[in-house]
Amino acid sequence: MRVVIIDSDAQVREELIKLLEKAGPEYELAGAASDGREGYELISEARPDLVIMDVQLPRMSGVTMLKKLRGEGASCRVIVLTADTDFNKARQAIELSVDNYILKPLKKAQLKKAVRSVKEKLENEQAIAAAFTVENIFRGCLNGQIHPDGRFHFMTREKYGFTLEEPVSVCTIWLGSNYTEQREDVRRFLENAAADKNFSICVLEVDAWRVLTAVIYCMEDQNEAYLFFKEHAVPAVCGSFRGEIVCVWDDMKNGLELLEGLKRIERMREWNLLFDRGDLIRKEDVERLEVVPVKYPAELERQARQAVLELEGEEIKKCYYRLYDRLRGQPHSPAEMKECLIRFNLAVVNAYKTQHEIESELRIQSCMQAITVAMSWGQIRSAMEEFLHVVNFNAFSEEGDTRYSPLVQKAVELVRKYYDQGVTLEEIAGQLFVSEEYLSSQFKKETGAGFTETVRHYRIERIKGLLLNTKLKLNQIAELTGYADPKYMSRVFKEEVGVLPTEYRKSVH
Repeated sequence: MRVVIIDSDAQVREELIKLLEKAGPEYELAGAASDGREGYELISEARPDLVIMDVQLPRMSGVTMLKKLRGEGASCRVIVLTADTDFNKARQAIELSVDNYILKPLKKAQLKKAVRSVKEKLENEQAIAAAFTVENIFRGCLNGQIHPDGRFHFMTREKYGFTLEEPVSVCTIWLGSNYTEQREDVRRFLENAAADKNFSICVLEVDAWRVLTAVIYCMEDQNEAYLFFKEHAVPAVCGSFRGEIVCVWDDMKNGLELLEGLKRIERMREWNLLFDRGDLIRKEDVERLEVVPVKYPAELERQARQAVLELEGEEIKKCYYRLYDRLRGQPHSPAEMKECLIRFNLAVVNAYKTQHEIESELRIQSCMQAITVAMSWGQIRSAMEEFLHVVNFNAFSEEGDTRYSPLVQKAVELVRKYYDQGVTLEEIAGQLFVSEEYLSSQFKKETGAGFTETVRHYRIERIKGLLLNTKLKLNQIAELTGYADPKYMSRVFKEEVGVLPTEYRKSVH
């Protein structure tokens, strides 16, 4: 704690200096002065934490000096010393926010106590200031721990230029299974992207919901902030980071609505099933959708049940592909799509039960619950894979696979399972605990085709099916077949088929 001493009595100044030295190394003498004018200049330059001063000073009185300093914004703590018992002067000093008023002759114990009290006040203020950050303010709103009064709003206005009574907007970014790995990088990316804009952002990591929450405040125009995120920030994030990303926007009347706003966003996120990767979803966007009822595919269910009874792996896989394509072909409500999937799965399970035992009914229920809360097709796919595994029905193996060695047979099954997720030789080799070189050579030797060639073949056939049987846009088809860029998908398709996807679609219709 830096201390300035101002007293016209040299003996008193010396006594105070010695007292500080004995008090401990945490007290630093920033300087001493013998009159008001010299003291004013010293305080202005040194900016101490504490001033110990006589109220009766030559050239400028202590009260006048203190008024001048307070008018210039000096916030230092002050202990006033005086031999004068005039209460009027004491009142004037108290009105200028002094911390203590001590009569001379000095009593060392009293002065030590006063100095120690100031030190404790400063430490408490520093602790509060350290906690009084924009992040903690908004996190407190999320936790329901902040109940601001006029003083609180004054402090946020003075320190950060906003109050919780003003409008805020929120952009949540869900990163799925990549949340832990990517959250810090995405947070820094957003902060840098908005660094020079006409608004401020505070990005919170909300681990309980596995989302990054960008709170946008100090806005001149909420729509300007929204357009920046829609047209620049969100596309940039989706272009720079891999994996599933779901982005939702909500405007709020004030910062205290933050918790309720996140709850609204959570309820809205499942509508992502009707949007593309890179879209910024708003309530208004959802309300504009022309949703149509789901027509349950009874005939497709019959085909799937028959495939289960006959253990036709390829056919059951095609049934599920056709089911997904139907659900994505038109805008249906997420709840109805999930209900359709669950009903379809239960029909498959019941068909399987007629000939086999189910390993775990509890895990079946868990898969159905995962579908119920899913907000992305990737989550639905994961739940479906778990479901097929639980019923001990491998939809990704085929009768002809038995001619391969166990290693290549498993590799082929993994290709069929993950080709539409951009699977690599490195990833499959890692799962099978062999080197890439060995797996590549064995794969080519036994199947007659290279690994990359095989993956491409499955992708092209899947693209053909989607072009033929759905009205999905090219960017949606690219997402379903593991291509990050629809233009690159189109180029690969033309190399293999001889025409662009759009030309192929026209030719078969």
